[in-house]
Amino acid sequence: MTQRRNRSSVPLLAAILTITAGAACSSTTSDLTCNEFSTGGIAGLSIDANAKAFVQSAADLATIAGTIETSVLTACAAIATDLGAPNTWSSLSTTDQVTEACNQAANQINAAATANANAGVICSLSIAGGECSVSASAQASCEANCTGDATCSPGDVTVRCAPGQLSGQCSGTCNANATCEGSASAVANCQGSCTAQCSGECDVTATAPTVHCQGTCAGNCTGTCDGSTAAGTACAGQCVGKCDANCTYAAGASAQCEGTCKGTCTGNCTLAANSNVNCGANVNCKGGCSVAVTAPTCEGELQPPSCNIDANCEGSCQAQADVTASCTPPSVVYGCTGGASTSLTTLANTLSTNLPAIFAVVQDQGTLAADAFAHVATAGANLATSGASLGTKAVACISAGVSAAVSATTSIQATASASVSVSASASASAQ
Repeated sequence: MTQRRNRSSVPLLAAILTITAGAACSSTTSDLTCNEFSTGGIAGLSIDANAKAFVQSAADLATIAGTIETSVLTACAAIATDLGAPNTWSSLSTTDQVTEACNQAANQINAAATANANAGVICSLSIAGGECSVSASAQASCEANCTGDATCSPGDVTVRCAPGQLSGQCSGTCNANATCEGSASAVANCQGSCTAQCSGECDVTATAPTVHCQGTCAGNCTGTCDGSTAAGTACAGQCVGKCDANCTYAAGASAQCEGTCKGTCTGNCTLAANSNVNCGANVNCKGGCSVAVTAPTCEGELQPPSCNIDANCEGSCQAQADVTASCTPPSVVYGCTGGASTSLTTLANTLSTNLPAIFAVVQDQGTLAADAFAHVATAGANLATSGASLGTKAVACISAGVSAAVSATTSIQATASASVSVSASASASAQ
């Protein structure tokens, strides 16, 4: 699970004081404000290009913070309500609403799992897909307006994307430890760790000594064997439940494989260290292909161009690319076998419906937003030192951007923390 980085807003708070003080002298009333920031008029500003890039990146950060906050609040409130929690969040501030609703959701998930712990029911959680791709052309367009080398050629996505984050169609084989990015509609060939449903064979490993099984268990089965209760015994027929050895899935069957999936995967398959696999039709390979990929995209930050442009402006452009990335939420399936109760059925339905928005933040959006804030914070603090040399209007707009960025990062950190809490409870309940 992605770790969230806690980046301090102190440099930006100091920047507000610095630039506001610089703007107080010899200014017209209109230049002391930046109404364009809140009215969508940033593109029409006639200010220093590097300052303008910062202001736009701060506005984009504020927008994505609000979008993520609303999405997670909606999901957590739905889970909590579906599982019977009282509405204890609506009267709070928006950020506190997210924290409270997600706390209630996590508590209800934990309670449902505890209540059914001894019911002989086995639940699984599978996550398919979900990624964000930054736009190389949008970032290059921003960089073209930065001051510096007028002949700068930023390079395409294959040059600027870190190798482990480059994804595309691979006509050869996807490298060991790389990822075949499958989905329910385009399953990935897999010889490794599958995040979703595996078909074929699921092999136990040192870290997964038992695996979900719907087929032939080579060891002992816990669950049902040909429909009869099995409590850790050999099963010559079909085992539905847990197997302490390799499980070969029945034709047409699939399950969450905690070990090594050898077959196909309806989500991301991280290939084993000794595996090189053709991912299959319409399935991207991320992290290394034996030949050049086609239709490449970058699922991480683009590296700075190898030419001389203003560093603060470059950071602002990176931030813009991060928060305007095209993101596809994952699909989530939470299912239980073995005669699930009404409460577990409700749990499975609400988690399958509402977890995608939460996992989207945990997997990708939260990290990109945190990276964007780091760039915005650095650029804002550095621009503040330029003071009045940028012009009074630029100073006012930078101040507006700094203030918005501070608020945005507070929101993002709270939302990411709340998302991690719910995702951890959901994952723990499917053991």
